[in-house]
Amino acid sequence: MPPEAVQYQCRNQVAFLLIDYPPVNVLAAPVRVGLARALETALADASVRAIVIGCVGKTFSAGADIGEFDGPVAEPTLQAVFASLEASTKPIVAAVHGLALGGGVELALACHYRVATADAKLGLPEITLGLIPGAGGTQRLPRVIGATAALDMIVSGAPVDAAAASKLGLIDAIVEADLMQGAQRFCEQLIGQGGQPRPTGARAVDATGFDEAGIAALLSKHSRALKGRTTQQLVIEALTVATQSNFETGLAAERRIADRSIATLESQALRHLFFAERQVSKVPGVIPELSKAIGRQSTVERDGAGWANKAPIARVAVIGAGTMGSGIATACADAGIAVTLIDSHAEGLERGLSLIASNYESSVARGRLTHEEAARRRERIVDSLDLGAAAEADVVIEAVFEDLALKQRLLSTVASLTPASTLLASNTSTLSIAELARPCRDPQRVVGLHFFSPAHVMKLLEIVRAPTTDPAAVGRALTLAKQLKKIGVVAGDAFGFIGNKMMLDGYWREAELLMLEGATPEQVDSAMESFGFAMGPARVSDLGGTDVGTKTRIELFKRETRADPYFVIADALTAMNRLGQKTLAGFYRYRPGERQALPDETVATLIETLAAERGIARRSIDSSESVERCLLQLINVGAQVLDSGVAMRAADIDVVWVHGYGFPKHLGGPMFHADSLGLKHVLERFEHYGARMKNRNDYWRPAALLETLARQGRSFADWDRERSAS
Repeated sequence: MPPEAVQYQCRNQVAFLLIDYPPVNVLAAPVRVGLARALETALADASVRAIVIGCVGKTFSAGADIGEFDGPVAEPTLQAVFASLEASTKPIVAAVHGLALGGGVELALACHYRVATADAKLGLPEITLGLIPGAGGTQRLPRVIGATAALDMIVSGAPVDAAAASKLGLIDAIVEADLMQGAQRFCEQLIGQGGQPRPTGARAVDATGFDEAGIAALLSKHSRALKGRTTQQLVIEALTVATQSNFETGLAAERRIADRSIATLESQALRHLFFAERQVSKVPGVIPELSKAIGRQSTVERDGAGWANKAPIARVAVIGAGTMGSGIATACADAGIAVTLIDSHAEGLERGLSLIASNYESSVARGRLTHEEAARRRERIVDSLDLGAAAEADVVIEAVFEDLALKQRLLSTVASLTPASTLLASNTSTLSIAELARPCRDPQRVVGLHFFSPAHVMKLLEIVRAPTTDPAAVGRALTLAKQLKKIGVVAGDAFGFIGNKMMLDGYWREAELLMLEGATPEQVDSAMESFGFAMGPARVSDLGGTDVGTKTRIELFKRETRADPYFVIADALTAMNRLGQKTLAGFYRYRPGERQALPDETVATLIETLAAERGIARRSIDSSESVERCLLQLINVGAQVLDSGVAMRAADIDVVWVHGYGFPKHLGGPMFHADSLGLKHVLERFEHYGARMKNRNDYWRPAALLETLARQGRSFADWDRERSAS
């Protein structure tokens, strides 16, 4: 029989209601039932004069059970439980430790008093899922800290620490020692002073600064995170009700607004990503212990392969001290992993170490790290000019530039220096992992680890496996991703893997075709930025360097072909040494020391010439066509990637594009966006452009999977569900 979700204890006139629902004490039905029953017991016990609500484990409560949002909620509801707590005839004290998020904070607000440990953090992150706090948060919080502070806290979604919470008035006391002992003393003082229940709903709302100007200032403060979003307007609506109505009216209004927020496409998209990010590490055929055994030892072995999971990974060697290599080294050091940074040239090492030092200095200057912590992290990185220094590493990552022969030589040499249990990885964005591994001893231990720049900041890590890759190697790579606090998405071995395949053969390819047909680089960029991307394709190309893509295509053309025109503009710019920001000229021109992209007539003339050579008639193209065509090609290539097995799930593609390529998060990723448009509509629009552009060979041929799903009235989400059930 499962243990009770809420434990009940009594000590010296104080009843303790302790939520024990691992792993993070979500307020699911068993917890709600347990709280209701325990409260009844405490209220019926004449010896109990005060009640404490606390939680077992490292977390107070991560909030409501998101899995209940799309169906009927079992009784009692959170709202009913919180109403009972607030109506208690005996004072109730919330004892908060660790993280209190969403419904966890709403639970604390429904109590009459709140105490917390010094390391506690309290936040209402519902907006990150396109939701408003729906269990009294928009009505109780402004009654405790004021409407303006409540708006700031809810719209930011970020937790505040105990000191800040105390200053806001969100908590009544910080407990320095044992939390339950501190809560006991707090209750005993209440009892001694004749303290009574203090219902939050009975308090007045301080609406100072909650006016048009104040609201606009707060929205401006969070404008970057709120770009393209609408949930903040529902938050304002609910808080406005709190300032103008009584508590019961406010709760009823909040419930209606919360239901509206759940039904929005924005919330559906964000919740889709929430679950997708947690699903990506579930890889068929990968030994669970190898992908999950972080922070504990495992004795799992691969028969005859010499594999042993030595989790957690203790030492990583990074070969290549350039921008990517130094970023990867920083990411590992940030995660507490010892790093050996190796380069064949002293000058290269010096530049890499200087870049690492500069990154840490910047973090200190921004207040993200203390000097002491930055120094500790920097000390985890040692340097070497000798490849032999990689011999003792658990994982070796080569991060030299995209040259197949060079990477093969390095991996082959490192394979001969390391035992079969060492994971060998290539930080490549497009090259074949099977080809890279072919000359190596034990090629089954080679994976691709496609980090995204800057590697110590970006959350995405594409883990690429060849047909011969040992599942244990994939599991080890997933272990590393978790240690680095990155989202590891497993991809198959094909040109560009998931993200770059879709970008190069879909989105960016179409962007160049639009330019050849008459749109300027700034018009295409502006259209895609208006859609929600932080930067348009031409600006991104200039930031990374046009030569990077050209080198990628040189390697591609050794193995595959693409019909002309295929990045003829970018390759021409590279040939002209217009490499982007680093040469002050690319698709745009730049002034020294500035990053503002300025239109350049030289580029306009170049594009006109390239179009004329190909007989492409130029015309005016509006932004809606630019957006639609770029997205259609992105979706179509995504369907090809999915159908070929390079991506396991459509949801994996969404995670890759949101976290690696800047697809607007509130739209859920390209495949979710396609579903939201309707695949029948997507196919019709694809066929429309295919009929209009007959000179494009098979370029506008719809992917077989897209065509099949659309004609059957199914979606990519349906395809994912059917695959997971089989």
